[in-house]
Amino acid sequence: MTDAGMEGLRTDQAPPLSIPAGFFLISPSAMIAAGTLIALGGGSAFGSRWLPAAMAATHLGTLGIVGAVMLGALYQMIPVVAGAPVPLVRLAHGVNAAFAVGLAALAAAFLGGSPTLFTVAAVVLGGALLGFVVPTAVALARAPSRGTTVTGIRIAVGGLVLVATLGIDMALTRAGLSAIHGDSIAWVSAHAALGGLVWIGGLVASVSWQVVPMFYLAPDVPRWTQRASLVAVALALVAAPVLAVASYGPEWVALAVAPAAAMIWIVHPLVTARALRSRKRRRVDGSVRFWWAGLACTPLAVPLAAGTLWGTDGRWSVGLGFLVVWGSAGLIVHGMLTRIVPFLVWFHRYSALVGTVPVPSMRALLPDGRIRIALAIHVAALVTGGAAIATGWPPVGIATGVLVAATGVALGLNLIHALRQRPR
Repeated sequence: MTDAGMEGLRTDQAPPLSIPAGFFLISPSAMIAAGTLIALGGGSAFGSRWLPAAMAATHLGTLGIVGAVMLGALYQMIPVVAGAPVPLVRLAHGVNAAFAVGLAALAAAFLGGSPTLFTVAAVVLGGALLGFVVPTAVALARAPSRGTTVTGIRIAVGGLVLVATLGIDMALTRAGLSAIHGDSIAWVSAHAALGGLVWIGGLVASVSWQVVPMFYLAPDVPRWTQRASLVAVALALVAAPVLAVASYGPEWVALAVAPAAAMIWIVHPLVTARALRSRKRRRVDGSVRFWWAGLACTPLAVPLAAGTLWGTDGRWSVGLGFLVVWGSAGLIVHGMLTRIVPFLVWFHRYSALVGTVPVPSMRALLPDGRIRIALAIHVAALVTGGAAIATGWPPVGIATGVLVAATGVALGLNLIHALRQRPR
């Protein structure tokens, strides 16, 4: 990390390390749970997105593997990048606990179909997200920064609010406490589009505009791509729920989010890959390899989305969900954890000691060999999962589940290793 990379950041406002770390540790736990579920089901979760096991595994991925990391990252980034501290930041520990409990209840509800569990999941997850959104929205409203990253974070948090609202309403509908009016498939399409393109895709893109130059000494991506991405994602944020509420079909929802899909799934990977190729630090470590893998597979979401919309085989939608959650977002989030967590440990525990005693480098807190092992397992799970979806062969599905769980074990051990490092 260089002084140039830290320029303009309000590191004095960073929250305690325990706050983002608590959310980050949910991710490997969700990987282990999802992998175990897939393996025990013989890969049956890959048969259709409507199967109980598929719904449970999908939400373990979107909420647990990716979403929890994004919540923890926002607690860290909003005060540091946007320049406004999150009020009542200690409330994050309660949000963390409620989020984990609500996620477990939701996965169990999908598996068992229990109306009681759907109600519990809706109430607990709703409370957790309310406890997150209100303080962070106050911070974002007060933030002096008006850059593209902060604007993208604002739009993504808006997407989270709508995704959560639609999801909670659908969970309560399964519990018999609410009723979806209009085309339910359009509601599901809007829920998926807002989650995949606005919340996950929009936030990953916006954060990358800050962290790729900062951590990898890469040039900024062209400003026009940043602005075009913000406009496209904002359009999807508004249009998708309006069309769903107005009972327009999934084709109309897809048309409304098509510009966001083009920017997030095609343009963003291309310009980010180009920036990484032009970085000043030429060494290729495990974290960079995670980025390469995630960016390389992201454009495959476009043909899978087309198959989901117009094809008749349910495996198109399964493949799209698996690619977006485990491949594109999963690889990038996993890779960023291997860089962000050592940086946070170094910043909180070692930076004040620089010049007084010898301190380790940030890289020494998490050796690259450990990162590459986790990457190999993660990529193997991605390839095997694609084969399981294409063939429907149970042994391949079981192997995928085992590899997903093994990735969670590798990531968990790496995070714990970094978090245990302290000055002697």
